[in-house]
Amino acid sequence: MQGRTWQIIGAPFDLGSEHEGTGQAPAAIREAGLTRRVEHLRSVGFDVADCGDALPPKSIDPERSPRGLEEMLAYAPSLVARLREPLNESAVPIVLGGDHSITVASIAAVAGSLRTRGIDEPSIGLVWVDAHPDFETPGPHGTNTLNAMPVTHLLGDDVGGLRVLPELAESIDPENLVFVGLRDVLAEERRAIHERGIRAYTASDVERSGIVDVCREAFAHLSARTDAIVLTFDIDVLDPVFAPGVDYPELGGLTTREGSVIMEQAHQLETLALVELVEVNPTKDRNGMTLRVAGQLLHRLIEGPLL
Repeated sequence: MQGRTWQIIGAPFDLGSEHEGTGQAPAAIREAGLTRRVEHLRSVGFDVADCGDALPPKSIDPERSPRGLEEMLAYAPSLVARLREPLNESAVPIVLGGDHSITVASIAAVAGSLRTRGIDEPSIGLVWVDAHPDFETPGPHGTNTLNAMPVTHLLGDDVGGLRVLPELAESIDPENLVFVGLRDVLAEERRAIHERGIRAYTASDVERSGIVDVCREAFAHLSARTDAIVLTFDIDVLDPVFAPGVDYPELGGLTTREGSVIMEQAHQLETLALVELVEVNPTKDRNGMTLRVAGQLLHRLIEGPLL
Protein backbone atom coordinates (compact mmCIF):
# COMPACT_ATOMS: atom_id res chain seq x y z
CA MET A 1 0.00 0.00 0.00
CA GLN A 2 1.51 3.32 -1.13
CA GLY A 3 2.17 5.77 1.67
CA ARG A 4 3.00 3.09 4.21
CA THR A 5 6.24 3.23 6.19
CA TRP A 6 8.21 0.00 6.58
CA GLN A 7 10.99 -0.62 9.10
CA ILE A 8 13.15 -3.75 8.94
CA ILE A 9 14.32 -5.03 12.32
CA GLY A 10 16.42 -8.14 12.79
CA ALA A 11 15.66 -10.54 15.64
CA PRO A 12 18.63 -12.95 15.45
CA PHE A 13 17.26 -15.29 18.11
CA ASP A 14 17.75 -19.03 17.56
CA LEU A 15 17.87 -20.20 21.16
CA GLY A 16 14.31 -21.51 21.00
CA SER A 17 15.33 -24.10 18.41
CA GLU A 18 17.13 -27.41 18.68
CA HIS A 19 19.29 -26.26 15.76
CA GLU A 20 21.75 -23.40 15.51
CA GLY A 21 21.87 -21.09 12.51
CA THR A 22 18.64 -19.10 12.18
CA GLY A 23 20.21 -16.40 14.34
CA GLN A 24 22.57 -15.72 11.42
CA ALA A 25 19.70 -15.12 9.00
CA PRO A 26 19.13 -11.36 9.38
CA ALA A 27 22.72 -10.51 8.44
CA ALA A 28 22.88 -13.18 5.73
CA ILE A 29 19.59 -12.12 4.10
CA ARG A 30 20.78 -8.53 3.98
CA GLU A 31 24.12 -9.50 2.46
CA ALA A 32 22.47 -11.78 -0.12
CA GLY A 33 20.54 -8.92 -1.67
CA LEU A 34 17.99 -7.43 0.72
CA THR A 35 20.14 -4.34 1.34
CA ARG A 36 20.35 -3.69 -2.41
CA ARG A 37 16.59 -4.21 -2.75
CA VAL A 38 15.90 -1.72 0.04
CA GLU A 39 18.15 0.85 -1.62
CA HIS A 40 16.32 0.36 -4.92
CA LEU A 41 12.89 0.62 -3.32
CA ARG A 42 13.90 3.83 -1.56
CA SER A 43 15.19 5.25 -4.84
CA VAL A 44 11.78 4.79 -6.49
CA GLY A 45 9.82 6.35 -3.66
CA PHE A 46 9.04 3.66 -1.10
CA ASP A 47 9.40 4.61 2.56
CA VAL A 48 11.49 1.71 3.86
CA ALA A 49 14.47 1.65 6.20
CA ASP A 50 16.67 -1.02 7.71
CA CYS A 51 16.83 -0.25 11.42
CA GLY A 52 19.36 -2.87 12.47
CA ASP A 53 18.91 -5.67 14.98
CA ALA A 54 17.37 -6.16 18.39
CA LEU A 55 20.16 -8.27 19.83
CA PRO A 56 19.23 -11.28 21.99
CA PRO A 57 21.07 -12.54 25.06
CA LYS A 58 23.55 -15.36 25.03
CA SER A 59 22.44 -18.84 26.04
CA ILE A 60 21.43 -18.90 29.71
CA ASP A 61 20.18 -22.41 30.46
CA PRO A 62 20.23 -24.77 27.45
CA GLU A 63 19.01 -27.64 29.65
CA ARG A 64 15.80 -25.88 30.74
CA SER A 65 12.64 -27.23 29.12
CA PRO A 66 11.30 -26.02 26.80
CA ARG A 67 14.58 -25.04 25.21
CA GLY A 68 14.90 -21.26 24.87
CA LEU A 69 12.53 -20.41 27.71
CA GLU A 70 15.01 -18.57 29.94
CA GLU A 71 16.50 -16.78 26.97
CA MET A 72 13.10 -15.61 25.73
CA LEU A 73 12.22 -14.37 29.21
CA ALA A 74 15.39 -12.28 29.05
CA TYR A 75 14.93 -11.16 25.43
CA ALA A 76 11.21 -10.46 25.16
CA PRO A 77 11.05 -7.13 27.07
CA SER A 78 13.70 -5.50 24.87
CA LEU A 79 12.31 -6.98 21.64
CA VAL A 80 8.77 -5.87 22.49
CA ALA A 81 10.02 -2.36 23.29
CA ARG A 82 12.03 -2.19 20.06
CA LEU A 83 9.06 -3.26 17.93
CA ARG A 84 6.69 -0.84 19.64
CA GLU A 85 8.78 2.13 18.48
CA PRO A 86 7.76 1.88 14.79
CA LEU A 87 4.29 0.59 15.70
CA ASN A 88 3.61 3.68 17.80
CA GLU A 89 4.58 5.79 14.79
CA SER A 90 2.14 3.86 12.53
CA ALA A 91 5.00 2.17 10.68
CA VAL A 92 4.95 -1.54 9.85
CA PRO A 93 7.87 -3.51 11.30
CA ILE A 94 9.28 -6.28 9.14
CA VAL A 95 10.91 -8.65 11.62
CA LEU A 96 13.71 -10.87 10.34
CA GLY A 97 14.10 -13.98 12.50
CA GLY A 98 15.43 -15.91 14.02
CA ASP A 99 13.30 -18.85 15.01
CA HIS A 100 9.52 -18.85 15.28
CA SER A 101 9.38 -18.32 19.02
CA ILE A 102 9.84 -14.57 18.44
CA THR A 103 6.18 -14.30 17.44
CA VAL A 104 5.18 -14.21 21.11
CA ALA A 105 6.98 -10.86 21.37
CA SER A 106 5.63 -9.54 18.06
CA ILE A 107 2.03 -10.11 19.12
CA ALA A 108 2.71 -8.49 22.49
CA ALA A 109 4.20 -5.44 20.77
CA VAL A 110 1.19 -5.01 18.47
CA ALA A 111 -1.25 -5.38 21.37
CA GLY A 112 0.63 -2.82 23.44
CA SER A 113 0.68 -0.35 20.59
CA LEU A 114 -3.07 -0.73 20.03
CA ARG A 115 -3.67 0.02 23.70
CA THR A 116 -1.76 3.28 23.41
CA ARG A 117 -4.28 4.25 20.72
CA GLY A 118 -7.18 3.74 23.11
CA ILE A 119 -8.15 0.18 22.21
CA ASP A 120 -8.40 -1.39 25.67
CA GLU A 121 -9.10 -4.94 24.48
CA PRO A 122 -7.27 -5.26 21.17
CA SER A 123 -8.33 -7.98 18.76
CA ILE A 124 -5.39 -9.20 16.71
CA GLY A 125 -5.60 -11.44 13.66
CA LEU A 126 -2.69 -13.78 13.02
CA VAL A 127 -1.93 -15.41 9.67
CA TRP A 128 0.47 -18.28 10.33
CA VAL A 129 2.12 -19.31 7.05
CA ASP A 130 4.08 -22.45 7.83
CA ALA A 131 4.50 -26.13 7.03
CA HIS A 132 3.96 -26.76 10.77
CA PRO A 133 1.37 -25.33 13.18
CA ASP A 134 3.91 -24.98 16.03
CA PHE A 135 1.12 -25.96 18.41
CA GLU A 136 2.95 -28.51 20.56
CA THR A 137 2.79 -28.72 24.34
CA PRO A 138 5.69 -29.34 26.72
CA GLY A 139 6.29 -32.99 27.49
CA PRO A 140 8.30 -36.07 26.55
CA HIS A 141 6.44 -36.65 23.26
CA GLY A 142 7.53 -33.54 21.38
CA THR A 143 10.65 -31.56 20.56
CA ASN A 144 10.43 -29.51 23.76
CA THR A 145 11.73 -26.43 22.03
CA LEU A 146 10.09 -23.04 22.31
CA ASN A 147 9.85 -22.61 18.54
CA ALA A 148 7.52 -25.64 18.44
CA MET A 149 4.96 -24.04 20.77
CA PRO A 150 4.45 -20.31 20.19
CA VAL A 151 0.87 -20.90 19.04
CA THR A 152 0.19 -22.83 22.25
CA HIS A 153 1.29 -19.78 24.22
CA LEU A 154 -0.57 -17.29 22.05
CA LEU A 155 -3.86 -19.15 22.47
CA GLY A 156 -3.71 -18.78 26.22
CA ASP A 157 -1.70 -21.65 27.67
CA ASP A 158 1.25 -20.86 29.92
CA VAL A 159 4.23 -22.47 28.21
CA GLY A 160 6.91 -22.90 30.84
CA GLY A 161 5.92 -19.75 32.71
CA LEU A 162 6.27 -17.22 29.88
CA ARG A 163 3.22 -15.40 31.19
CA VAL A 164 5.16 -14.31 34.27
CA LEU A 165 6.24 -11.40 32.05
CA PRO A 166 3.53 -8.74 31.71
CA GLU A 167 4.79 -8.17 28.14
CA LEU A 168 3.91 -11.77 27.22
CA ALA A 169 0.48 -11.98 28.86
CA GLU A 170 -1.36 -11.40 25.56
CA SER A 171 -3.59 -14.07 24.03
CA ILE A 172 -5.48 -14.20 20.77
CA ASP A 173 -8.89 -15.64 20.00
CA PRO A 174 -8.64 -18.98 18.15
CA GLU A 175 -11.12 -17.59 15.61
CA ASN A 176 -8.56 -14.88 14.84
CA LEU A 177 -5.87 -17.36 13.84
CA VAL A 178 -5.52 -18.76 10.32
CA PHE A 179 -2.98 -21.36 9.26
CA VAL A 180 -1.82 -21.41 5.62
CA GLY A 181 0.32 -24.07 3.96
CA LEU A 182 0.32 -26.81 6.60
CA ARG A 183 1.72 -30.17 5.60
CA ASP A 184 3.27 -31.70 8.73
CA VAL A 185 0.85 -31.78 11.69
CA LEU A 186 1.17 -33.90 14.83
CA ALA A 187 -1.86 -35.80 16.13
CA GLU A 188 -2.14 -33.55 19.21
CA GLU A 189 -1.96 -30.46 16.99
CA ARG A 190 -4.64 -31.83 14.66
CA ARG A 191 -6.97 -32.43 17.61
CA ALA A 192 -6.37 -28.97 19.01
CA ILE A 193 -7.02 -27.29 15.66
CA HIS A 194 -10.36 -29.08 15.33
CA GLU A 195 -11.38 -28.63 18.96
CA ARG A 196 -10.71 -24.90 18.91
CA GLY A 197 -12.29 -24.32 15.52
CA ILE A 198 -9.19 -22.77 13.96
CA ARG A 199 -9.22 -22.03 10.24
CA ALA A 200 -6.51 -24.02 8.53
CA TYR A 201 -5.53 -24.29 4.87
CA THR A 202 -3.15 -27.13 4.09
CA ALA A 203 -0.72 -27.15 1.19
CA SER A 204 -3.24 -29.42 -0.56
CA ASP A 205 -5.98 -26.82 -0.01
CA VAL A 206 -3.74 -24.23 -1.62
CA GLU A 207 -3.23 -26.51 -4.60
CA ARG A 208 -6.97 -27.19 -4.97
CA SER A 209 -8.30 -23.67 -4.39
CA GLY A 210 -5.39 -21.53 -5.52
CA ILE A 211 -3.32 -19.24 -3.33
CA VAL A 212 -5.20 -16.09 -4.36
CA ASP A 213 -8.55 -17.44 -3.15
CA VAL A 214 -7.01 -18.82 0.05
CA CYS A 215 -5.45 -15.43 0.83
CA ARG A 216 -8.64 -13.54 0.05
CA GLU A 217 -10.68 -15.80 2.32
CA ALA A 218 -8.19 -15.68 5.16
CA PHE A 219 -7.59 -11.94 5.03
CA ALA A 220 -11.28 -11.09 4.58
CA HIS A 221 -12.18 -13.22 7.60
CA LEU A 222 -9.62 -11.47 9.79
CA SER A 223 -10.19 -7.97 8.44
CA ALA A 224 -13.87 -8.17 9.36
CA ARG A 225 -13.29 -9.11 12.99
CA THR A 226 -9.93 -7.70 14.17
CA ASP A 227 -8.23 -4.37 14.84
CA ALA A 228 -4.90 -5.37 13.31
CA ILE A 229 -3.37 -8.26 11.37
CA VAL A 230 0.04 -9.87 11.85
CA LEU A 231 1.54 -12.06 9.13
CA THR A 232 4.22 -14.51 10.18
CA PHE A 233 5.90 -16.36 7.32
CA ASP A 234 8.04 -19.40 8.08
CA ILE A 235 10.20 -19.98 5.02
CA ASP A 236 9.78 -23.76 5.36
CA VAL A 237 6.25 -23.37 4.02
CA LEU A 238 8.00 -23.32 0.65
CA ASP A 239 9.06 -26.58 -0.94
CA PRO A 240 12.74 -27.33 -0.20
CA VAL A 241 13.36 -27.25 -3.94
CA PHE A 242 12.93 -23.47 -3.62
CA ALA A 243 14.05 -22.96 -0.01
CA PRO A 244 16.49 -25.65 1.12
CA GLY A 245 17.99 -23.58 3.93
CA VAL A 246 15.63 -24.64 6.72
CA ASP A 247 15.77 -26.90 9.76
CA TYR A 248 12.57 -28.84 9.09
CA PRO A 249 12.21 -29.40 5.31
CA GLU A 250 9.01 -31.06 4.10
CA LEU A 251 8.34 -32.05 0.49
CA GLY A 252 5.18 -30.87 -1.22
CA GLY A 253 5.37 -27.24 -0.21
CA LEU A 254 4.39 -23.96 -1.78
CA THR A 255 6.26 -22.41 -4.69
CA THR A 256 8.11 -19.10 -4.58
CA ARG A 257 5.38 -17.68 -6.79
CA GLU A 258 2.72 -18.66 -4.24
CA GLY A 259 4.84 -17.18 -1.46
CA SER A 260 5.12 -13.95 -3.41
CA VAL A 261 1.35 -13.81 -3.88
CA ILE A 262 0.87 -14.09 -0.12
CA MET A 263 3.16 -11.11 0.35
CA GLU A 264 1.46 -9.10 -2.40
CA GLN A 265 -1.94 -9.78 -0.88
CA ALA A 266 -0.68 -8.79 2.57
CA HIS A 267 0.65 -5.54 1.13
CA GLN A 268 -2.91 -4.52 0.31
CA LEU A 269 -4.28 -5.03 3.83
CA GLU A 270 -5.31 -1.75 5.43
CA THR A 271 -4.87 -3.13 8.95
CA LEU A 272 -1.53 -4.90 8.41
CA ALA A 273 0.44 -4.16 11.59
CA LEU A 274 3.57 -6.33 11.45
CA VAL A 275 5.21 -9.00 9.27
CA GLU A 276 7.74 -11.65 10.25
CA LEU A 277 10.01 -13.78 8.07
CA VAL A 278 11.46 -16.58 10.17
CA GLU A 279 13.33 -19.90 10.25
CA VAL A 280 15.83 -19.22 7.46
CA ASN A 281 19.01 -21.16 8.30
CA PRO A 282 21.97 -19.97 6.21
CA THR A 283 24.13 -22.87 7.40
CA LYS A 284 21.83 -25.31 5.59
CA ASP A 285 21.28 -23.27 2.45
CA ARG A 286 22.52 -24.19 -1.02
CA ASN A 287 24.29 -21.45 -2.99
CA GLY A 288 22.39 -18.74 -1.12
CA MET A 289 19.09 -19.81 -2.72
CA THR A 290 16.91 -19.46 0.39
CA LEU A 291 18.52 -16.13 1.30
CA ARG A 292 17.70 -14.71 -2.13
CA VAL A 293 14.15 -16.05 -1.96
CA ALA A 294 13.72 -14.33 1.42
CA GLY A 295 14.81 -11.02 -0.13
CA GLN A 296 12.44 -11.52 -3.05
CA LEU A 297 9.50 -12.19 -0.74
CA LEU A 298 10.15 -9.02 1.25
CA HIS A 299 10.51 -7.02 -1.96
CA ARG A 300 7.07 -8.18 -3.03
CA LEU A 301 5.65 -7.32 0.39
CA ILE A 302 6.93 -3.74 0.25
CA GLU A 303 6.27 -3.06 -3.44
CA GLY A 304 3.00 -4.99 -3.71
CA PRO A 305 1.50 -6.40 -6.93
CA LEU A 306 3.43 -5.70 -10.12
CA LEU A 307 0.35 -4.32 -11.90
